[in-house]
Amino acid sequence: MAFEAALTASLRRWGMAPRLDQLDRLFAHFEAVLNANRVMNLTRITDPADAAVKHYADSLALLLWVRDRGIRAQTVLDVGTGAGFPAVPLAVMRPDWSVTGIEATQKKADFLTRTAAALGLANLECLHAHSSHWHADRAFDLVLTRAIALPPKTRRPIERFVSPGGHLVAYRAGPTRGAHADRATDVTPPAGLTLTECYAYDLILGDERLARALHIHRKGPDTPTT
Repeated sequence: MAFEAALTASLRRWGMAPRLDQLDRLFAHFEAVLNANRVMNLTRITDPADAAVKHYADSLALLLWVRDRGIRAQTVLDVGTGAGFPAVPLAVMRPDWSVTGIEATQKKADFLTRTAAALGLANLECLHAHSSHWHADRAFDLVLTRAIALPPKTRRPIERFVSPGGHLVAYRAGPTRGAHADRATDVTPPAGLTLTECYAYDLILGDERLARALHIHRKGPDTPTT
């Protein structure tokens, strides 16, 4: 009940109302993560309320930006998905999206593949792949990074996964910066990505307020994906 109460309260603040079956799937995923965590390093956050806010609500903050900016998307790629954040919460809450997660660690990728099947998430696919070597058969409307940093060397192979007119979204902790504050370091000119916005939000956990932001990079509509 602590998981459901914390997640429901967090999403209610944002005007989101998950269905009971969606809450059940999210909790089932959390239980699977806890069970697998005994044999592999998936997360250090194991308290139900903490996980509900810091993993699940945080993952779903993307839907705030999508709603507020009127973003239309059908295909989503989660790079370095790990235990399935944000891929699983997004696939549960947006069954109309086709979500792909890539994970460089085989046992984590296998875990997520099994879990997605057990949850009946037909719109979620997980692949054992590293972003530097993976050759996608398509580009994606939204490419997400939550568990990995994005220095230029890391960002360059990821940029090619973004469709023209699409977005690369990096989840970040801490206070937001101005949208153009670090344009020089967050843009690789040949790829045509531009840092357009730092979308700020916060997470409430008891008396604690956690500042977060989505760093939004857009690929020009005429920029090739290769």
